[in-house]
Amino acid sequence: MKYLARKVLMVEPRDFHSNPETLRDNSFQQDSSDSSNLNTKASQEFYALKKLLETNGISVQSYSQTDEHSTPDAIFPNNWFSTHPDGTFVLYPMKAFNRRLERRVELIKELQKNYPAQKDFSEYESHEHFLEGTGSLVLDHENHIAYAALSQRTHPEVLKEWSKQMNYQLITYHALDNAGQIVYHTNVVMTVGEGFAIVCTDSIRETEERSTVRQSLEKSRHEIIEISPVQMHNFCGNCLELENHSGKKILVMSTRAFEAFDNDQKARIEKYATIVHCDLSTIETHGGGGARCMIAELF
Repeated sequence: MKYLARKVLMVEPRDFHSNPETLRDNSFQQDSSDSSNLNTKASQEFYALKKLLETNGISVQSYSQTDEHSTPDAIFPNNWFSTHPDGTFVLYPMKAFNRRLERRVELIKELQKNYPAQKDFSEYESHEHFLEGTGSLVLDHENHIAYAALSQRTHPEVLKEWSKQMNYQLITYHALDNAGQIVYHTNVVMTVGEGFAIVCTDSIRETEERSTVRQSLEKSRHEIIEISPVQMHNFCGNCLELENHSGKKILVMSTRAFEAFDNDQKARIEKYATIVHCDLSTIETHGGGGARCMIAELF
């Protein structure tokens, strides 16, 4: 079984701007009320990432954001659905109301054709309990371990049910940024690849939780590459490992993240995967998400 995706889904922006519904609990995001030409810049960054992936042998299935509703975060499809190496397709409960509109019926029907097993956790929205896909969950598919930083967008009750239905061991913790604010998504804290893990353990203030995360990664034979809180805020934790059709492994990140890593960290990463990157500064600054957030794996 392959544990790294060779095909991904991306959604082209058509009305990109900072989402007022997500600004409150995403410290990585800045208001775009005074910014101009944001959608043009975001589109350029989208196509740069798409080209980067395709040039490196990754198949990209792309869709355009709909004009029917205002969905400024549609460029981050990994939050509302995920697919898995065993052929499972999963839908998730989203905190922001306008993000729930990203679950387009026609797109879901098209995707579900390729996945015999389907699970839908979106009903938890009626209880104000949320779990935002592979933003909330950083998955080690090979070892069936799910890492999750608890927040308003990652609720323990949904996690427990997801873990039960998906048969993954849960490793949960609390992560804080330098201002003491809860980190909104797990996938800015850490990346788990094959043989390595990038993680900001300094953001995990509870000693026991930090130890549990480290022990889990070490037990599953991952080399831990520590990043600082400053590096975390530069999206160094927001990476994704993929494998192209020739079997080459690549680690996708933004140029901002690439420039924030030091040479030793880059050398350690490249023992396992080739780093590829492009400029995503507009999307990172005003959307609050980076390269990993823009990519939904299609196993």
